[in-house]
Amino acid sequence: MKDGLKRGFVFYIFSAIFFAAQFVSYMVGSPMAENMDGLGWAFYLTAAVSHAAIFAAVPYLLFALTLAATKNEKIAGGVHVFFVTFINALLYVSGNIFALYRQHLNGMMLSLFFGEGGSEIFQFDGSIYARNFAAFAAMLIVNILAKIGTARLFGLRQRFYWVPALTVFLSTLLFSNATHAYAAVAQRQSVVKSAAYLPYYFPMTATRFMIRIGVVEQGDLLKVDFGQQSELQYPRNQIVTNIPDSLPNIIILAIDSWNYRTLNPDVMPNVSRFADSCELFTNHLSSSNGTRGSIFGMFYGASSYYWRDFDVSGTTPVLMDELQNAGYQIKAYASATLNNPNFNKLMFRKVPGIQTETEGDSVYKRDCRITEQFIDFADTVSNDNPFFAFIFYDLAHGMTYPKHLPQKYPTTWGHPEYMRLNNQMDPTPFWNLYLNCVSYVDSLVGMVLDELDKRNLLSNTYLIITGDHGQEFNENHKNYWGHGSNYTGPQIHVPLIVSRPQGSAATYSHRTTHYDISTTLLHDVLGVQNPTSDYSMGLPLADTTFRNWHIVGDNLNYAFIIDQNTIIEKKPSGMLDICDSTLNPLKNFKLNAVELNNAINRLNMFYKQ
Repeated sequence: MKDGLKRGFVFYIFSAIFFAAQFVSYMVGSPMAENMDGLGWAFYLTAAVSHAAIFAAVPYLLFALTLAATKNEKIAGGVHVFFVTFINALLYVSGNIFALYRQHLNGMMLSLFFGEGGSEIFQFDGSIYARNFAAFAAMLIVNILAKIGTARLFGLRQRFYWVPALTVFLSTLLFSNATHAYAAVAQRQSVVKSAAYLPYYFPMTATRFMIRIGVVEQGDLLKVDFGQQSELQYPRNQIVTNIPDSLPNIIILAIDSWNYRTLNPDVMPNVSRFADSCELFTNHLSSSNGTRGSIFGMFYGASSYYWRDFDVSGTTPVLMDELQNAGYQIKAYASATLNNPNFNKLMFRKVPGIQTETEGDSVYKRDCRITEQFIDFADTVSNDNPFFAFIFYDLAHGMTYPKHLPQKYPTTWGHPEYMRLNNQMDPTPFWNLYLNCVSYVDSLVGMVLDELDKRNLLSNTYLIITGDHGQEFNENHKNYWGHGSNYTGPQIHVPLIVSRPQGSAATYSHRTTHYDISTTLLHDVLGVQNPTSDYSMGLPLADTTFRNWHIVGDNLNYAFIIDQNTIIEKKPSGMLDICDSTLNPLKNFKLNAVELNNAINRLNMFYKQ
């Protein structure tokens, strides 16, 4: 048996080389290849080798288990050859899918092919089937011959090369991950963007460590020459504007982790009273269930599916570019740091002197501080120079309620006690802690609104109040608490209040999304003449067109919200999960492949076709 394992190991080495060659073929001839430099190729080749070695370990493990169970090396060898060929075929298919959709083989892609209407999207003639069959047959023949050849090689040399193989694996693994960690902080596009070409590959990042050891300074992150944007096309056409003679001030006031049930006169009297005189959108969905994707979607009008590519290419939001072109004074008052997630580098990269940190040793103190800072700023503004301000409160997210403040909602919890949460517990203590925090944020927002009113700024200010995402308190009774864990209403449905100059009170129930916010500002306020599809996945808020197949999440884990909040989620593993609005599985759901294909094409709309 030992000799059998050794012979199998030599074939393992061959299969790893075969898989690595397939990975390299993904890059050769791709649009990315022309942007690769020496470091990029060194990373990609070593990453391909180490990643291929991991893939090849699976068939070898199955071979070893079969050999141990049957004591028959021919049967075990057949299993080894079969599964190596099977992975060869999957990698062949995955490479072709990636070239079309920039996604590797996953549950979403399988549904696209086999789902209802799939034959309308993929129409193959006999020659394509013949070519693919020939390719798979060739892989099988190569593997059979390799299995025979590696067995003879071991018979001649009596060596199975485990030391060189392990040395190559460890060295390529360490080199590729260390290179990616460096490239992620040094903005080496050829490395970071090429990593996406390897299926199910998750290389290391270590931004804080790289800054700590002096590889790059925090401030230098904003000074990197981002170079060519290669495959990106955002915006899709040059922006054409007709800037109005009179421009209003613009304020986006966001509350982190805002559960939509708290927008009522009892919990939030100030915001509720203000909402009564504004436009209220009652069916507004975030672009994600976490801060990174939701703020990204709000400013870019695009899914954070693009985060990595926009990051490494230095692509800034069209909204921020047009605000600067129109002469706006731009301010940011965020309780939490703007350096992690690095909104500073993405959204505010071109804005000089932006405030990235706020003083205060608690989220309560920082929320108070940004309120004071904005009020001080409001005292200095004039009607001659419009301003844009982003105010971002964090107490509803941090949920640490100061002991010296009175409790409007009695609770014994002063902070979240996550270890006590379960599906059977009464959520009241946790919910009341949250309500106290939200109620205090309401008092701070009330101070901002009072200052704007006192300074007579509301009449010339386009004010948007919303949450970045929601906060769940087991509303679905599936033991989900907080955010970032599913795409149901409690985690992505947030209030949206809009106060326009000379606007009037109105309530709208049509579905709107975070992508609509920057779209509306560009289209309605800043005079952008392009079709909204040139720069956004959204529509103007007033447009009642149904936002079907709304995309939420990021590049690893995203979902489409369709019809009446059915959720089609692509898991990080690539598997597809379909459920209703309360996370009940829809086992017999018929996925329309044509509609899915259109949604994926829309998801990729800012890549060059």
